[in-house]
Amino acid sequence: MALGRELVIKRLMTPDDFVSVCVTESRSLEINNEEIDITKPSCTDPGSKLLLQLMYGIQRINVQLDGAFVSNTASKAMIGDAVNQIVTPYQVVVPGVGTFEADFLISLTFSGDKTNELQCQGRMSATGTVGFTPAVTP
Repeated sequence: MALGRELVIKRLMTPDDFVSVCVTESRSLEINNEEIDITKPSCTDPGSKLLLQLMYGIQRINVQLDGAFVSNTASKAMIGDAVNQIVTPYQVVVPGVGTFEADFLISLTFSGDKTNELQCQGRMSATGTVGFTPAVTP
């Protein structure tokens, strides 16, 4: 059984080293495939029932993260990516599924109230080619 907390986001810190961004509460990865309607009516019987025909359009890979802000080297670098609009390679490791690797655009929101820890919510949007390495099944 894979644990949700094992879904890890890593930022490329040196040419060969991805380092975990500490996310304390939740993270999710969405593979969103646009559907394009290519349905055409019959030319010989235009009044007949239409059957939906689809093809893939634009694919989006998005990551959401949420939790108490933890200041580590990779987290600080991620903030720099967002503030300075730097497109940077990240890996998202989904336990039992595999590793997604791509350049990501980062958006962050910080929030807090008078009695709790500083919170950080983020959105990562992949741009360009997304590499995928399936998890090794034991």
